Amino acid sequence: MDEKEVLTRFKNGHLDRVQAAALLTGSGGAIPARAGTGGGAGPGAGAGLGAGGGTVPVPVAFPRPDTVRERTADRPSSTERIAVVGMAGRYPGAGDLGSFWRQAREGHGSAGAPPAGRPGDERGHYLERVQDFDAEFFGIDAAEAALMDPQERLFLETAWEALEDAGCTGGRLDALTCADGTPRSVGVFTCAGTADYALLAARSWTRERPVRLPRGGHWSLPNRFSALAGLTGPSQSVDTAESSVLVALHLAAAALRAGECAAALVGGVQLLLHPSSRRPGAGEGVGALLLKPLARALADGDTVHCVIRGSAVGHGAAGGPAAGPGRGSRAVAGGDGAPGQRVLRAALRAAGVDASTVALHEDADSVRAFVGEAGAVTAAAALTRAVLQLSHRVLVPGPGRAEAQAWQGGEQEPRRASVGALGAGGSAAHVILEEYLPAGAEGAEGAAGAAGAQGAVRPAGGAAAAAELFVLSAPTPAHLTATARRFAELLAGPGPVPELGVLARALRTGRAAMDCRFAAVVGDTGELLAALERFTADGGPYADLRGGGADPLDMGAVPETADYLAALWRAGHLQQVRSLWLSGLDVDWAALEQARGAGAVAVPLPTSAFLRTPLWLGGEEERA
Repeated sequence: MDEKEVLTRFKNGHLDRVQAAALLTGSGGAIPARAGTGGGAGPGAGAGLGAGGGTVPVPVAFPRPDTVRERTADRPSSTERIAVVGMAGRYPGAGDLGSFWRQAREGHGSAGAPPAGRPGDERGHYLERVQDFDAEFFGIDAAEAALMDPQERLFLETAWEALEDAGCTGGRLDALTCADGTPRSVGVFTCAGTADYALLAARSWTRERPVRLPRGGHWSLPNRFSALAGLTGPSQSVDTAESSVLVALHLAAAALRAGECAAALVGGVQLLLHPSSRRPGAGEGVGALLLKPLARALADGDTVHCVIRGSAVGHGAAGGPAAGPGRGSRAVAGGDGAPGQRVLRAALRAAGVDASTVALHEDADSVRAFVGEAGAVTAAAALTRAVLQLSHRVLVPGPGRAEAQAWQGGEQEPRRASVGALGAGGSAAHVILEEYLPAGAEGAEGAAGAAGAQGAVRPAGGAAAAAELFVLSAPTPAHLTATARRFAELLAGPGPVPELGVLARALRTGRAAMDCRFAAVVGDTGELLAALERFTADGGPYADLRGGGADPLDMGAVPETADYLAALWRAGHLQQVRSLWLSGLDVDWAALEQARGAGAVAVPLPTSAFLRTPLWLGGEEERA
């Protein structure tokens, strides 16, 4: 490896300072290999997802012990603020967060009878079609997927959507390295509500017919996602009943500040599949959020939905289980005997803010009309609702508010919210959130302008300077068409559309490169819409690498290829770069973009389409 390549890898984050110095001085040291090269069988194209649901190891060569040094300059401090950079969720009557936000703004509840296929008539808050799952997207055999707890399946899809919302399933995921250079340093902290699927399976087991039973234990929820996505950070399940997601967030923030991972996924899920779990007013749902230290999020060009100022956990011994979930957590000030108040005060101290500056308080009571008594996912719904109000700067209907209203304030200091939950066993947790105001921005409204002010270096040269290379990929042609249709609907719809360059850069750098690929060089969003409509109408042209043959000239193995791609990019030869990517060549888009800083690469975009089919025990549809 020559000096130029060493310096290039150091600049791109593939080498730390110690490794680069060792190579430049000839003292050796192995180089951590980039994960995510080549095509794969789904998101497994570089995402660690393999056929049959097995784990594909992330290729990592660790540095020699004598070259390892802890990069303390990159490690967040113990008081570092944490950014929420990605979100996804499904709640009763709301299949995505856009629907959940509209539901919250309108103040409409979601109580109803169980969906078709579920016996009983207990009114509650239920998700639809919980038996459906897209096993093919994740490269999991259908028979294996039928044995997976539907809670786990639902979480896999939602967690992937949260990563895509953050633009963090491609090269940007590889670039999340820990202190020793290991890529994909993302922790996963989750909770699940029931073990109903195993109970349903046990009903059909007999000595004469000893059917295979689902694997028990909530440990599988985070571990399977970490394995499938090739993540290398902590991966653990949390169970403190209603407060589980907030406790998981507290643990994730601590792991980020300790440098145990570069990002963390926090989430929860609950499904009521066994009749014994259903009771009037019970609820279901799933939610996930991706967190990063704020400084890292800003350096990476992430969209910051809000900031976590501080959190605290403890036991509400004065209230205990009899106090009920969420009771006493609404008021900021309270007596020593109020359950959870001691923990709330600890969270305020950790955040370094006064209670009088916190205008919004979310808890189990806040979301009861939307998700009911949803156990482990209760706090996920309350947390998501608070984040959405901060990011939109709108207060939804609640105590003292008959309808949604603009959230006044933000001139002197950021708007703030608290989210609290008390588990049935007395485990309390509180989190203090605030809106993100960029330094130097004139109020919150200036954030959007500041975020888009700094873009990637575009190709030079005449008319080609205005062109952009739009890329899209998926595990199968059907998935590719469905995802392309989502982007066509975005461009043709009445809502705001990101500027073409921002949209194209976000997809190039933030999405995993899968086997089936579509790419187009376009000059504006109108040309892009036309190209997408032609593709979705007649199904071509696109590249299908599932049968092998990716990178037929083996250019990825030649170190000079990076310079060749950079030269093509600088000269504006986008059609040639397009052809190479369609052939299966692994392209380091971040290196070509040479863009870091606010607004450089990540904006919320439609997520990949899932093509779900019913998968249930014994091949039957849901009969819980």
